[in-house]
Amino acid sequence: MKKLFLLLFLSTPNLYATNWYTDLVTAQKVAIASNKLILVDFWANWCGPCKKMDRDVWSEEEVKDVLANYVPLRVDFDTQRQLVNEYGVRGIPYVVIMDANGKVLHNNLGYTDKMQTLRILEKYRLNTSFMQLETAYFNRQPSYSTALRLAQKYLDFSLYLEDPEVRHTVLALAKEYLSETEDLLDSKQSNYNMMEQKIKLLEANVDLYEGNYRKVGRFLEKKIDEEDLRKYNWGIYCFLNYCLFKEEGDEENIQKWKNEMNQLKNPEVYWTRYSKLVASKD
Repeated sequence: MKKLFLLLFLSTPNLYATNWYTDLVTAQKVAIASNKLILVDFWANWCGPCKKMDRDVWSEEEVKDVLANYVPLRVDFDTQRQLVNEYGVRGIPYVVIMDANGKVLHNNLGYTDKMQTLRILEKYRLNTSFMQLETAYFNRQPSYSTALRLAQKYLDFSLYLEDPEVRHTVLALAKEYLSETEDLLDSKQSNYNMMEQKIKLLEANVDLYEGNYRKVGRFLEKKIDEEDLRKYNWGIYCFLNYCLFKEEGDEENIQKWKNEMNQLKNPEVYWTRYSKLVASKD
């Protein structure tokens, strides 16, 4: 995999932040290799506000410094209609921050001044090395398995984010990849029921990280075959129950699910997630 990232760098022009890529596929490769998000500027030569942003925002040294943390991509509103339509662009300037697979974290329509732009760029200045391999695998071969692994990575990544708005955005991205996992499943495959079950559990995991404990509780109240869960998805189920009863202060159930967690093959993974979840609330 390291050789792949090195080749991506060697085969791609070395652009400064003031120079914009114009091809999405190239920008995606660079984003994966450099662990950056992509900043897309939908613009046109005839667009007055676009020119004003070039003059008053993108050319400012302070903005250039922060923009260096992104892969800058410029899309011509008139000639690159496929991308314009794909992202539902109805006016310009239209600025989008997306991950290396094109999933949107933030968008804004209309002119924004230097300070407004800097606030957004600083907020979403994320290093995506945490999910680099999973992003690369999904980008190269979208499948239910690569989408699921990436969704789980975004779930874990959210626990390390301090900004509540950014954390919410990353969790929404995790849910989007879970939805894609479901779309890529084949109902005829032998592990279909197990995968469907795992998707539902991880969607409840998103709700847990969002603090939607009532929703998690309603999900866990549904009739679930625990023996079936023990075969494949028991760890996630234990984790959800422990976190919920810990929040409710139900000592009997806390002890029950704590014991279940400690009997898992990899309990340290879930205890680390729990400690990060608690820390993220402080």
